[in-house]
Amino acid sequence: MTGGGACGLTLWRDPPGEGSWNMAADEGLAQFAEQTGRVLMRLYGWQPATLSLGSFQQAATLGDVPQVAGWPVVRRSSGGGTLVHGTDLTYGLAVPTGHPWGRRAEDLYAAVHSALVEVLRERGLAARLATPVSTQAAEEFFCFNRRSFGDVVIERASDAAGDDKVLGSAQRRLAGVVLQHGSLLLRRHPEMTGAGSHPGIEDLAGDRDVGTAAVIDQWLERLADRLGGGLVENAGSSWKSHAVDLAPRAARYASSAWLNRR
Repeated sequence: MTGGGACGLTLWRDPPGEGSWNMAADEGLAQFAEQTGRVLMRLYGWQPATLSLGSFQQAATLGDVPQVAGWPVVRRSSGGGTLVHGTDLTYGLAVPTGHPWGRRAEDLYAAVHSALVEVLRERGLAARLATPVSTQAAEEFFCFNRRSFGDVVIERASDAAGDDKVLGSAQRRLAGVVLQHGSLLLRRHPEMTGAGSHPGIEDLAGDRDVGTAAVIDQWLERLADRLGGGLVENAGSSWKSHAVDLAPRAARYASSAWLNRR
């Protein structure tokens, strides 16, 4: 679908990239959103599979988690816990601070996450928005072991009480734009074990085929509708659309100084 413009959602589906490149591309996206006053989004994967550390996490804590040994690591500019990338769909969403979605953190989380909950529930999954249960849970190393307000969780079957998180997001608020990162877990990562191993939508669906690609498309359409416009999907990579040089930014995210800044 095309249409909308400034009142809609402009989207790129970027190719998988290294961690430092992905973080640089999101930074470029935020800059472009601030310049144009438009709500911009990029969807992407990770090659190779990578851990992304939250902006405020201590790099030294990586040594306390044996299952992450040998994994490539990048530090995000946004907060939250460590994410295991490779079997997820990651998004970067840039919203100018003058936009209604850019004024309060809770409003942006709610708009993005509740749209996905609606789509998942229509496909028979018991999805809902989470409420935090404890301070300790909010400090877990891995993002998907945390429960923050507005996370998307799917309730387990009655014989296994509890829920599993499938979408978590975190923000970085700049002077003129909000950059929100999010990870939608599609399936359990085969190379991660222990506390970092989590089921995704396809695992939780069991024998049902929920149609992951269709879920994503419908989610995006609903986001565009909530913005009061259409979904404008651009071909090619996002950074080529706004002619930004990502190499210097990617070098900064790849540096040990950035990784070990905390």
